[in-house]
Amino acid sequence: MGYRIKTVSELTGIPKNTLVAWERRYGILNPERLDNGYRRYTDADVAVLQQLKSAMADGLRISEAVELVRQGRQPHNPPERSRARVAESDLDAFAPARHELLDCLSRFARSEAERVVGRLVGLPYERIIDLVYYPLLKEVGDRWEAGEMSVAQEHFVSAFVRDQLSAMLLQVGSGPKDGLHVVCTTFPGEQHELGVLGLAVSLALRGCRVTYLGADLPASELCRFGRRYRPAAICCSVLIPLEQATLSAYVEELRGGLDAQTRIILGGTGVAGLRCEEEGVELLQDWRALDLP
Repeated sequence: MGYRIKTVSELTGIPKNTLVAWERRYGILNPERLDNGYRRYTDADVAVLQQLKSAMADGLRISEAVELVRQGRQPHNPPERSRARVAESDLDAFAPARHELLDCLSRFARSEAERVVGRLVGLPYERIIDLVYYPLLKEVGDRWEAGEMSVAQEHFVSAFVRDQLSAMLLQVGSGPKDGLHVVCTTFPGEQHELGVLGLAVSLALRGCRVTYLGADLPASELCRFGRRYRPAAICCSVLIPLEQATLSAYVEELRGGLDAQTRIILGGTGVAGLRCEEEGVELLQDWRALDLP
């Protein structure tokens, strides 16, 4: 898949002039030049840029990061650092944008809401997800439970955020073709997909090749897909509280129907207090603890 430099800048959070400077100074990328003079970047180019950002986040200078990537070594970037808990100061910085967005959506003013989102262009997708959309959804949920928002308003906000996350996933092209293949879905009966949709975007940006299968996927269908395409991992979102027996039966069906090397990862508040001793199965209450790739 080919990307213009503006799109690559949006995907990686690296300014366009910085991309050009790195290309000229270090020769780390050599994007194709189209007849009109525009640069066209590949999935592999985006993956390299993500590696550079990861290495620099660990404290390396750009020259050191370039050398690390050229040697084919992966930057040391543990998951707790790459997806660290959001700082209160960061949340406060984005509070005005969230409040304005919520006001627009509460009035069903989609065009106004899109203009608010337009001001976020150029920020890394993960920051927009963590600092705008996820906190926005939490506030909407809290207000709905308190009777301060109608069902129609809650549905409208959720649909708007789903559109934005879907557009992000479309922009990143589900990640590089040679990336670690990861499937994202939700537990059978689980209709809340926005968390795992955001996870799919994050994994694609981190270099995984993501297949997003949507919400409420039966275990039998997940096994059928897994046997044919043999993904490295399956990430299943669980927000509804589960009984231990329900979880055990689901895991047993998946483990028996999938390749033994496929990791099965169930994450979300629904697995709180549950346990699983099946080999190759992991339970996470917070996706930020996910160790992929």
